[in-house]
Amino acid sequence: MSGFVYNKLKDLCISLGKHNDALYAVLAIAMFKGVMRPIFTMMDKESDPKSKKYAAFREGLTEAIAFGSYIATHKMILPLAVPLAKKTGASPKKVKNGLSLLSVCLTAGIIIPLVCNLTLKPIMTGVSKLFNKKDKKPQGSLDIKENAQPLRTMQEYTPILSVESKKLLNSVRITSMQNYGMKVGG
Repeated sequence: MSGFVYNKLKDLCISLGKHNDALYAVLAIAMFKGVMRPIFTMMDKESDPKSKKYAAFREGLTEAIAFGSYIATHKMILPLAVPLAKKTGASPKKVKNGLSLLSVCLTAGIIIPLVCNLTLKPIMTGVSKLFNKKDKKPQGSLDIKENAQPLRTMQEYTPILSVESKKLLNSVRITSMQNYGMKVGG
């Protein structure tokens, strides 16, 4: 490895170590998942194209919600670090790091699922309508590809039946006519 690349990598690691925050890790993960998962979903050659678009959009949107939720929760919880440090006598930096981790856990376990449950269904319903817009036919239009054959009546089939079959058919017809009707209750 060249000296320049090695030095830059070393500087990056030192910088990340000095400013170690749980938020940075989860934001990086959400960003990569938000980009890579939709790409891999769209690369699936076995899936239906509409399903792929829907799934890829949903995955990207979920990670965008996660990204924003991590930042919002972190911004709300972080100001508690100084008052907590004063009350407990702990180092503000340690309290800040602890709150950062707590913020990430709270967001991943409660906030993101809650926000996704509230927002994804209405958004994806609209997106689904967008994806299926081109394929919809006007109401009342029929998609007939073959000439329909009329149904044959019982009289058309009767000449080819044997005498025994005709007797059986007549008895079934009489029995079914006697039992015809709707029974309501017990």
